[in-house]
Amino acid sequence: MTTAEQNAPASPGVRAVRVLRGNCMGAAVLLIVQFGIGMGINLYVTLPQHKSFFSTVFGQAAVAVHAIVALLLLGASISALVRAIRAGNQTVITLTAVGLVAILVAAGSGAIFVNNGSNGASLAMALATAVAMFSYLAAVFTLGQDS
Repeated sequence: MTTAEQNAPASPGVRAVRVLRGNCMGAAVLLIVQFGIGMGINLYVTLPQHKSFFSTVFGQAAVAVHAIVALLLLGASISALVRAIRAGNQTVITLTAVGLVAILVAAGSGAIFVNNGSNGASLAMALATAVAMFSYLAAVFTLGQDS
């Protein structure tokens, strides 16, 4: 049996928090998927030397999927930051901003890795991914406390 309170529509503020929490959780899940794809590429794919960036990225399916997921992550992270700003929660604004910066660092490191195969760039991608994962999961936890 349900009560009238359970069937009542959520207030706009509660709904915005739920959407933001879902956005942050979606970004965290995409980061985990991206990390797995990246590890597979690092272990099993050899990137060609002396080819253009786009022919290297879109010359192999796994690398192309990795790049496409990166674009989805970029969109999710921008969306989360905008929603956090609209919600006005300073802690979540900070966490989503850190998440966006970490994703941009990972993307830049990925571009460097495609160009020269640097182990340092690969490590930077992994560490930036970890920072972004922490940021979005901390935002989910923080938003769970507010509702």
